[in-house]
Amino acid sequence: MLYNGPDKRLRTYSWFMIFMAVFFLTPLAAELIWPAGLVWQDGRTNESVPWMLKAMYISLAICMVMGAKDPVRNVIIIDYAMISSIVHGLVMLWFAVKLHHEHAHLWGDVPMLLILAIVLFFYNPRRIAQEKKEAEAS
Repeated sequence: MLYNGPDKRLRTYSWFMIFMAVFFLTPLAAELIWPAGLVWQDGRTNESVPWMLKAMYISLAICMVMGAKDPVRNVIIIDYAMISSIVHGLVMLWFAVKLHHEHAHLWGDVPMLLILAIVLFFYNPRRIAQEKKEAEAS
């Protein structure tokens, strides 16, 4: 389940991917604790939409666990998590600003996703592998 290669940084990244899997599952429980900041419902929304979002996050968590075996070969999972977090976060930002009853999301899931995208951009297995190649070449 985890990376077993010689690069300690990639072993650490493998654990990070497991942490990310847990992170993507936390909204399932957190929405019960702080629904205003994590649940988008105004009474008019089709109740199937939150379940579809949960299914996407569960799927992403499963892919993170599967990808933890070799973070470099499975970097597309990280790329997808980064890009989808940016797109999803910006769409939520737009609606959190536009819909006054959704402003709590500006302090909840919106910054959470945008910060996640930044972390995934800078802490990326592709960068780790590139640094290793450069160190070996010099």
